This record gives sequence, structure tokens and C-alpha cells, in this order.
Amino acid sequence: MMKNIYYTSLLLLVGLLMVACSPGRVISTELGPGIQEQNYQTYNFYDLKVDAPEGTPPNPERIEILKTAISRELEAVGLKKADDPNLCVNIGVVVENKIQTRETDIRDAPIYIGQRRYHWEVEEVPVGEYREGTVTIDLVDAASDEMVGQAVASGVIVEDNEKLKKRVDQVAARAFAKLWKEAS
Repeated sequence: MMKNIYYTSLLLLVGLLMVACSPGRVISTELGPGIQEQNYQTYNFYDLKVDAPEGTPPNPERIEILKTAISRELEAVGLKKADDPNLCVNIGVVVENKIQTRETDIRDAPIYIGQRRYHWEVEEVPVGEYREGTVTIDLVDAASDEMVGQAVASGVIVEDNEKLKKRVDQVAARAFAKLWKEAS
């Protein structure tokens, strides 16, 4: 019994460390046709519109972390931030509360002695809660108001803003590297 608890605790700890160290993943990137022919020199962000449940306003510092990472990637390819841009950036953020589970197995079953109507089955057991965020970055041609590029990334949200900044920087770099690779 103690051996099972030890192995279960060790497995849970390893799982939590893997999730905590996961920097996020780029789900998809897509460029519209003809983006190579466009000559974008300037960019800016659309105004933030919040559609959040009551009592859960977005954290302005975290939104700024996203904008800073995106700005860094756009400026790395020569775009400048301007009040009247020819490329607009829209950021969409979805945050979901998730429950981490593990599946029981036969080693978790109690020792049975007695009646024949005993029943045991495999089930999911909650072991923790976390929040996962998905960020969609839309690049929109300001003149035609048509989307010319999109990147979608997802990952576990950490509470520490410094760790979040590092993760967002890494994921933004990977997402834009894929976008620019598609453009060439």
C-alpha cells in the first residue's frame, strides 16, 4: 500500500513538473495569398475589447507582455509601430480552467474479501487544477481590412509574470519564425 502511494506521488510530481516546464506550443500559422507582394512598413494593435465573465477582468500587465513580444518580432523584420499603420494586429485570448486527472488501475483497487457483488472499474481521478490559454494573433491589411496572416499558440498559464514573459517570448519567436518561413 505504501509502495503504491509512493509511486503514485512520484508519477504525479513528474507530471506536474512536465506541465510546469512546458513553454507552450504553436498550434498553427497561416499566411494569406499575396502577402509577399505587400510591402508593410508599419504596424499597430487594434484596441482591446474585453468579453470576460464578471469579476475576471484581464490583467493589463499580461496583455502588455503579449504586445511586447509581438512588437519585438514585427520590428525584427523591419516594421515600425505607427499611429496610421498599414498592418494591424488583433490579439484574441481564451483562458480555460482545466482539471488534471490520472486514470486508476487495478493496483488502486482495494483488496476484496467477501460478497460476490463486488464491482471495480477504471476511472479518472482529479489530481490538480490549472489554467490553459490560447492566443490568436491576426495580421490584418489596414487598407483592405482583410486578414493576411494568423498564428495560434497555446500553453499552461503560470502565475509568475517573469516566467510568463519568458514563455510568451519563446512562443512568439517560434510562431513568427514559422510565419516568416511561409512568407519566403
